[in-house]
Amino acid sequence: MERTSEVSERSQSRAATSDAKMFLNVKDLKIGVRTSGVMLPVVDAANLSVDRNAATGIVGESGSGKTMLCRALIGTLSRRGAVLISGSMLFEGRELAGAPESVWKRIRGREIGYVPQSSLAGLNPVLTIGTQLIEAIMAMEPANRVEAERTARELLELVRIPRAKLLLEEHPHQLSGGMRQRVMIAAALAQRPKLLIADEPTTALDVTIQREILTLMAGLRRDLGMSLILVSHDLAVIEEVCDSVMVMYAGASVEVAPVEVLRRAPQHPYTRALRSSRVDTATPGQDLDAPSGEPVAVGAWPEGCRFAPRCALVDQTCQRGPQPPLMGNAHQSSACIRAEPVEDTW
Repeated sequence: MERTSEVSERSQSRAATSDAKMFLNVKDLKIGVRTSGVMLPVVDAANLSVDRNAATGIVGESGSGKTMLCRALIGTLSRRGAVLISGSMLFEGRELAGAPESVWKRIRGREIGYVPQSSLAGLNPVLTIGTQLIEAIMAMEPANRVEAERTARELLELVRIPRAKLLLEEHPHQLSGGMRQRVMIAAALAQRPKLLIADEPTTALDVTIQREILTLMAGLRRDLGMSLILVSHDLAVIEEVCDSVMVMYAGASVEVAPVEVLRRAPQHPYTRALRSSRVDTATPGQDLDAPSGEPVAVGAWPEGCRFAPRCALVDQTCQRGPQPPLMGNAHQSSACIRAEPVEDTW
């Protein structure tokens, strides 16, 4: 009896500690796009938790719903013609699902920063870097132009851009892809947000610059004491920077675990497929062990598990009912009904 009591007390203590650390909790988020008078779900089972000062990765193929989830987290779904249908987004205890634009204006940029997926094309080609940064700074916080220019220079120095003062006078076409990406990160950090969301920040960059950007973001998270959500289709990128991972497939969260656990013992067949198809761990001269078939199209999700048409472990049970929910414990959970249970030993 005493043993049971001790375990219960430890479990309650762990839960209290987790609640105290966690400052973003997304639960059963459902997002849709209205087309031809019909609401088409594009995300319908997104679950994500981010601890304070931690880095969480979101990984999945194109079309899995990663960017739509990010848009929901900064309140800009309407700009993509999308709407939040249901679910919860608790940020520091505040419910943001259904929040009016007046609330988002106080949060977007100031508390949650965002580096968009198309950041390399996000700069105005006819305006100097300084003009664009200064306008962004003055739009977010009242300041005279001299103060805003000083802040802009400090931001460029923060993201490790040399000769920052001279770069303020240059136009985007005069910068390399890596430099333009650093400028976009600087703009996202203008108000020192508590959470930075980076949607595939290394896309279209060569591997050397990718590593520089990843190292930069890891350093900024540590130095500024902020949390990070890093989105990518590349599991190797996520594992290099993040503490935990949420894997998405066809609009649903299919596995959530710490990076080390996912590296050692992935449970969902889709996660295993992502790991086995990695270029960085492939055997030279051999074909990649990629999952068969194509990702299911939005609006054409099959009954049962959405990965079933591509899964080597599929049986009839997998092809009935709704998409399986995440099952497991606080340490690792999977949306596969055939996943082996994991003991809560942490």
